[in-house]
Amino acid sequence: MTANKTSVIAVATLVAVGLGYWAYGSHQKRETQQMTVALIADIADRLRQSLIAEAASPPASRTRRMSTLDDEAAVADKGLKTLKAMHASGNQALVDAADDYLITSREILKKLADVNRYRARLDNSSQALLEHMRSRSRSGAWVQDAVQARERVNQDLRAYTTAAEVSGKLLESFAASQKRIAPFVGKETLIAEDIVAKASARVAKNLQQTTAEMEKTRLPDAFR
Repeated sequence: MTANKTSVIAVATLVAVGLGYWAYGSHQKRETQQMTVALIADIADRLRQSLIAEAASPPASRTRRMSTLDDEAAVADKGLKTLKAMHASGNQALVDAADDYLITSREILKKLADVNRYRARLDNSSQALLEHMRSRSRSGAWVQDAVQARERVNQDLRAYTTAAEVSGKLLESFAASQKRIAPFVGKETLIAEDIVAKASARVAKNLQQTTAEMEKTRLPDAFR
């Protein structure tokens, strides 16, 4: 009887421990799922508002937009670090999809910030070149200063062009990232395609206009 009782107690203990681990694992899985979905929803809302603003904001707001986008990119980066610290067991597909979504969102926000940053710099450098070329004071260093001013314009234009082109590619790839998270989140979390399309079109249009404007400054009568 003693041996039988001991066996029964041992089995009961093992069952209890097993149930405990199962319950803990289930709880951890639910917690990871909830936290991951919350991270996605938060970044989706931030990106949505950023894209809407980017498609509608006037040129005068570039500096403010740049600062806001930098802040939102930092939040996305923090969310990514939080995600990587989670236990993905049982939620690997969700966590992998969220990882891709957060990285893509962060990079879109960063590059849109760069678009505003380098376009503002280009405004300043092109204005400085314009003022220099129209100057009546033609000292010995005038030509050298003009060359340097032109090179600053070229550098800013290259940086702006690169940021705009990369932004366009990232916005094109966003649909794939959003498709991966779609099975795990509510429809309200997903960003409407037209919002992404309008932001992408605005970036492309501004790039085209800026390139055309900068080409005009190379003409002989551009500074008259």
